[in-house]
Amino acid sequence: MQNENKIFDDLMIDYLSGNISEMDKRRLSELLKSNVDFKMEFDKMIKLRAVSFVPQIDATKEANFKRLMEQLNENVPAFSMSRTWNSRLRQIAAIIIFVVSVSVSLFYIYRDITTPGESTICYETVAPIGSQTKIILPDSTIVWLNSGSFLKYSQSFGKKNREVALSGEGYFVVKKDKSKPFLVHTVKLDVKVMGTVFNVRAYNEDEDVEVNLIEGVVNVSFPENKKAGSLTMKPNEKLVFNKQSKHVESFQTDAYRSALWTSGKLCFVDATIEQISKDLERKYEVKIQIENKLIKKELFSGSLNLNLSLKEILSYIDVDKKFKISQVGDTIKIR
Repeated sequence: MQNENKIFDDLMIDYLSGNISEMDKRRLSELLKSNVDFKMEFDKMIKLRAVSFVPQIDATKEANFKRLMEQLNENVPAFSMSRTWNSRLRQIAAIIIFVVSVSVSLFYIYRDITTPGESTICYETVAPIGSQTKIILPDSTIVWLNSGSFLKYSQSFGKKNREVALSGEGYFVVKKDKSKPFLVHTVKLDVKVMGTVFNVRAYNEDEDVEVNLIEGVVNVSFPENKKAGSLTMKPNEKLVFNKQSKHVESFQTDAYRSALWTSGKLCFVDATIEQISKDLERKYEVKIQIENKLIKKELFSGSLNLNLSLKEILSYIDVDKKFKISQVGDTIKIR
């Protein structure tokens, strides 16, 4: 058990600093699933990390450490922690100070959503690999985060503006407020709304960023390409932006299908096996290797029940029984 504690501590330090590998993410996930105590401490650390995220660091490390300790002291009484865990959290908090430049870099990947020069706390919610998270924002907007997704917003959210930064996939049910539009920043595009229902898919590793509008009206803009202007979407429209070619495509669709993942299903219309495998990797915490180019481009249409085992789902996709599927550890090969 002592060895597991040490492993957990090391993995959490890497996770909180943003330096964790995909393999270690899976190791951390396995520990969280196998040990309730680890899961509780993980939740506590994530909450403490949220209040320690200061986007703009311009003071010395000593001043940052003092400020962070004050924040921790304000929040720690809300949890019942043993001295051992309290000590570990403080050690990890101290380490965060020395890797804060990494955190700041990650923040600016999503772009600054605060007023220039304003020093404010940025809250971050994470949906770990293999899980989903539901958030109710201060303005009563509801957000579902899919596996491996992150959502950030400033402490001043709802006061001056309603801006969030998304990496991954999120389903939004936005509370109407005509005086404060709701703005979702992703790496390549922004989605602006007053009050509506939509799904945004913007994983860093995917080739495309997708927006599906279910209800209301949204305006999509492209900060890196001002010449592209902006597009207004109406219900049951899907917008696809290719990161490499910068090409934007918009077409009619049954947009509600894009949000079926919130109810334990995935719906695909002419999706390639390669695209589907990425969703399955995030859900089942595996690595899928497709060893044939033709298989990668094969198209599949249908609905997948994520309550089934991965073996059952792969069997369902392989309708014609022409794939050879093998698994070693958490790596699956498809020939």
